[in-house]
Amino acid sequence: MLVVPAIILKLAREFLGLSQDEVEAHTHVSRSTIQRVERGRGGVLNSAVELQKFYQNSGIEFLPPTNAAGWGLVNNNAVGDDFRLNKLESVMVRNRSVRKQGE
Repeated sequence: MLVVPAIILKLAREFLGLSQDEVEAHTHVSRSTIQRVERGRGGVLNSAVELQKFYQNSGIEFLPPTNAAGWGLVNNNAVGDDFRLNKLESVMVRNRSVRKQGE
């Protein structure tokens, strides 16, 4: 399996209209790990592969680079009259506390 670059994984998440919290709820990959994967940090290859599989199972098709073009993405959910970015069930996301400036 060809592992896609970090920025392409981030674009796949956004193309599905999902927040990092929603991906965490669906995959059980922690939000901080999703952030590390999307930033291209080392030591998260297994998580990157897990996210890639989740996005593929959610309708994203990754198009590897060819001689004339770089990576591409297709969202197979966005077909026909029922235009939706994803067909995933709604999930409850964790309520994260918001820090106020100066705390």
